Amino acid sequence: MSKPDFDPFVSFTKTLKHDKEGVVDSDSFKSLVKAIEAGTQEAFENVILGGGKRLLVNPLNAFSSQLIGDQSKDSKMAPAPAFNSRNTAVDMVERYWMALCRDVRFDQYQNSALIKRACEDLNNIGFDKEFGFKVTPQNIFRGPYEGCDVGPHVSQFLLKDFIFGNQPVRQMALSPREGLDYMTDLETWNLVNNGDIDPSGSDVLDGRRYLITLRDAGQWVHVDFPHQSSLWSTIILLGEMSRISQASPYARSPQDKGAITTAVPFGSLGGPDITVHSALVAVYGLKHAWFQKWCVHLRLRPEVYAQRLDSFREKLFPQNKQKGISPRRDFKDVFGEGAEVWQKTSVLDHILEHNKLQNTMFSRGDKEGTLLLPMGFPEGSPAHPAYPGGHSVFVAAGATMAKAFFEDVPIANPMVPTADGQGLTAYTGGETLTVHGELNKLIANVTLFRDGAGMHWRTDGTTAGNPGTSINTGGNLLGETMAISMLRDIKETYREQVGTFSFKSITGETKTI
Repeated sequence: MSKPDFDPFVSFTKTLKHDKEGVVDSDSFKSLVKAIEAGTQEAFENVILGGGKRLLVNPLNAFSSQLIGDQSKDSKMAPAPAFNSRNTAVDMVERYWMALCRDVRFDQYQNSALIKRACEDLNNIGFDKEFGFKVTPQNIFRGPYEGCDVGPHVSQFLLKDFIFGNQPVRQMALSPREGLDYMTDLETWNLVNNGDIDPSGSDVLDGRRYLITLRDAGQWVHVDFPHQSSLWSTIILLGEMSRISQASPYARSPQDKGAITTAVPFGSLGGPDITVHSALVAVYGLKHAWFQKWCVHLRLRPEVYAQRLDSFREKLFPQNKQKGISPRRDFKDVFGEGAEVWQKTSVLDHILEHNKLQNTMFSRGDKEGTLLLPMGFPEGSPAHPAYPGGHSVFVAAGATMAKAFFEDVPIANPMVPTADGQGLTAYTGGETLTVHGELNKLIANVTLFRDGAGMHWRTDGTTAGNPGTSINTGGNLLGETMAISMLRDIKETYREQVGTFSFKSITGETKTI
């Protein structure tokens, strides 16, 4: 493998050794790059960490192989947008607005003054030029795929109760404390970034409810298993007797060619088979994500970009005498085309005030506020690079598997949460929700809920641009491609005469396997 060429200032360095200004130690960074180049357990044991309380997450998985589907080392995706690009700055503005809107109920987006301000600001800075659509209260913080902006914000597959074997499952989740964000002061930010502390698991949770806010949704994707969302989806569809793909000879009418009329499916093309593939493809998707994360891109997280931006606080807010970090470089040199975005957006005033209130209320430092990204979790982002998002890959892989096995028919008995999140009631919005549309929405939900907690860039997961003309960025396409390669191999294992799996890609193209 050729030696990666990474700039330490704009690369992932969390848990490595940093100075007091959050800049990585040269020897520490070189030790990581050397380990990536070697790709061995011994080399990673020699990486120089910072405080050592928090460790790197599974970098050796980047070098593992799999028995079904394409190998991760053969996967390809476009480079992530550059640190100093306009795209990254606009993306970061959305990260800030998502943080500020965490406690607005999804069903109140149309009436929220805060959501209205977010839409106006994102449109004013040209969100559509970077991501392909004008922002409205109906589509804000949603994905660009067919079905994502139809009906309720949350996919039916994250809402509906179901039976798992003989066990009823209610999709209520532990809900975090309203109004409580993390890492809004520089002292805590530096301790977490350097690995001097590991506050994982110290979240404050106040009860259980269905997902009704971004804060709830962020916690769901904080502690989920990689295969959970896609496994739940297939179990829900099987339980509701949703129509199986005509690729299965068991699903064809008796008069159709190749129909099986004397047996029912089970270990092949039945429930056990379909559900295990939705789980396995998610785990294999992680291998593809990890190869790209560690060996190709090493992209930094939004929380670090925000810290770099905070170092220019005095320039951005010259009327205030705040003690930001003395910048080592010129503002325009650092942020490039993005500098204009930061001069134009209105979100920084809101973030400064928000963090001022957070730090005062919870007795943190920096009582005059910062431009740090308010994080949904005490430990901030995980200790692995941003691009692509692991969630974005595994949810797309699992949902693609479900698209292949189930036809795109209307969802049976769609539901929405009650205002307090303590129950479900029938959806009466009038728009038809379909299986594949809600699977697309599931892909976008699980992907963007991570963004809402501060973990990822939009381009880490969703494709850039309009469906059908998308640039090949993001983990969603990587996961979909991974699933298609697995379907290709799985078809060869059946004794049955399996037909053609056919469904629409998230880009709008028809895929046949």
